[in-house]
Amino acid sequence: MIARFINRLFLPAILLLIFATTAIAQEVFDEPDGKYTVTLPSGWIAVVNEDALGRKDVNIVFRIRENGALKIRKIDDADPQIDMMEYAKQDENAVVQYLPGYDRLNIEKFLVTAGKVGTLLSFNYKNSVGQPFTGRNYYLRGEDKSIYILRFTGRRNTLPSLRNQTDAIARSFKVK
Repeated sequence: MIARFINRLFLPAILLLIFATTAIAQEVFDEPDGKYTVTLPSGWIAVVNEDALGRKDVNIVFRIRENGALKIRKIDDADPQIDMMEYAKQDENAVVQYLPGYDRLNIEKFLVTAGKVGTLLSFNYKNSVGQPFTGRNYYLRGEDKSIYILRFTGRRNTLPSLRNQTDAIARSFKVK
C-alpha cells in the first residue's frame, strides 16, 4: 500500500525532473563568422580552430568525434527550383556512395518547420581504418540558391541512438 502510494507520487515527479533537466541542458552555438546558429543538446560541444591563415574550422562533436560529429557545408550555386529529395539523391550519387562500404539505409522527407521540408539520407559505411560507422545527412534549403548539408557521422553503435538529438539539431539550424 505504501509502495503503491510512493510510486504514484514520486515516480511522476522524478520523470518530470529528468525531462526538465534534459530540456534545460541545451546551448545555442553561433558560428564565429555569423553565418548560422544551431542549438546543441547536452553532450554536444562546438570546438572552433583557426589555421595559420586565420580561417576558422568548426567541429561539433558528441563527447568525442568517433561517437558523433557534425560538419555543416553550404552549397551556394544550387538550382533554386530543385527539390531537396532530388538534391539529396544527386549528392548521394556524386559523393556519398563512394565512401568505403557504403550502404544506404533510408532516404526520407524531413519536416524542419511548418511548411518547410528538407531531406534526410541515412547510411552505413566504414571509416578510414575499416570500423563500422553510420552517417546521417540533412539537406536544408537556405536562401535562394543555397542549400545547407548537415553531415553527422559516428560509430554504428552510438549515432543511431542519437536520432532524436540529430533531428533536433537540424530543426534548430537557422541561417543568419
